[in-house]
Amino acid sequence: MAVELWSGLGGVGLFAAPGLGLTELLPTVRRLPLARRLAYGYLLGMTGVAGTLYALSHLFGVPLRRPAVLTVVALPTVAGLTLFLVRRHRRSRIHRIRGTARRHGVNNAALRAWVRRAGGPLPLLAAAVAAAVGLGVVAQTASNPLTDWDGRMTWCAQALYIRHEGTVDPAVMRDKRWFITHPQYPLLLPVAQVAALEAFAGAPDSHLFRPLYAAFLPVLLLLVYDGARSRAGKNAAALAALSAALVPFFAYGEGSASSSYSDLPLACFFGGAVVLLWRPGRRRSDALAAGVLLAAAVLTKNEGAPLAVLVLALAFWSPIRSHLRQGGRRPGSAAGELARFGAAAAPALLALALLLCWRSGIPNRQDENYFGRLDWSANWPGAVGQVAVFGPVLVARMFSWRDWSAFWWMAPAVLLAGTRALRLPANRRCLIAAAGPPAIGWAAYSVHLDPAYLAQVTWDRFLLQAAVPLLIALAAALNEVLAGTLGSFAGLRPRRKRRAGPEGTERSG
Repeated sequence: MAVELWSGLGGVGLFAAPGLGLTELLPTVRRLPLARRLAYGYLLGMTGVAGTLYALSHLFGVPLRRPAVLTVVALPTVAGLTLFLVRRHRRSRIHRIRGTARRHGVNNAALRAWVRRAGGPLPLLAAAVAAAVGLGVVAQTASNPLTDWDGRMTWCAQALYIRHEGTVDPAVMRDKRWFITHPQYPLLLPVAQVAALEAFAGAPDSHLFRPLYAAFLPVLLLLVYDGARSRAGKNAAALAALSAALVPFFAYGEGSASSSYSDLPLACFFGGAVVLLWRPGRRRSDALAAGVLLAAAVLTKNEGAPLAVLVLALAFWSPIRSHLRQGGRRPGSAAGELARFGAAAAPALLALALLLCWRSGIPNRQDENYFGRLDWSANWPGAVGQVAVFGPVLVARMFSWRDWSAFWWMAPAVLLAGTRALRLPANRRCLIAAAGPPAIGWAAYSVHLDPAYLAQVTWDRFLLQAAVPLLIALAAALNEVLAGTLGSFAGLRPRRKRRAGPEGTERSG
């Protein structure tokens, strides 16, 4: 078991190392503290390694064996390490010239400075709780067998087929006579499983890939903190991340970090793209990184493509509308926004083209075929009546104490109390983005033959997919509530400095 645990942690490093190499190309991400940089690095590494292997296997017939895996991992890792060493050499040379090099020692002043850089006691408390929860999930994945339904039925089964034949186009999936559930589901996470198993010579029934899924939980919490910090401040961002860490479903629910479903990875890819695209400064490198994460979303689940369209539309509608209102008086700004849109959209479009090309050779069977049911004349007239069937199930799932604790009692109250903060364009976009996954679920329930059953087993997972933008909006509303509460307690009107943010938004100081 110990060997498998260390191999599983090595599998996490298999994607984190090249991801850190890729962050060397992103100025804003490169300057983040190590934990948040690791979060983006893990997502970029997962996309870069698994996505590249996906494309190489389907388009060029490259066998998915250890040489191909290690080569794809080594290239960005070595390139990033080289860039890091070059930058470090330049910095040390500048410090020597200026005579500013200092000896590093551990003392009380250094410790206080470290706590101050970390954001204060509340972010440190949130980090400690998140670390404890994450270690618990890793311990669970190392000591218990995989028991979830869809993971064993779909993702792990497809990973076995892929590894056995060394290709993302195994004969068992291309021959319609074989009984396979959801054969056209995107394969990014099964390919990642195969890469980890090949790199560490895992047995066919090995579970060393499970830490790959467990690692997405701390990534999600760090994305929430990073995205909320610029909108709501450190304390509200830490409270939002802390509330997510304490939700039982995120760690142990069906589709959570302790499972092998693709919903938590999709939540991270989708949420990471939201944070990067709406980061202050509007850099093209951030837009390109967001596009890479949207490409991963497209290759992770069927919901990824519509969510990618939603994110791109929300990110670029506001500047386009602003340009139109100005009558085209700033052509340079329009050209810059067009370049950012192209940088974000290009990877997602390439991923969609790869997915469609791969699907073209795989007959669909044993699948719900939701798109085939989207016939207005046949199904949609009864869609309103379906709400009475699945609506009570949605409410029951959200207020399940075992899975969500008090989250859905608290979150709506905070959002209603902080409506003033949610009127800001950036926060309003977060709410719209958070509504995307539940809207997809609602549409599926409206045309399904057994909507109550489908809602029972999938509604929590759609809520999980929406977690990052929802929690960022929650942090903004919470900051408004805390400011008003503290001001009322002191008998004073709350005084908060505001400075202009991108696109005319305001950010709390």
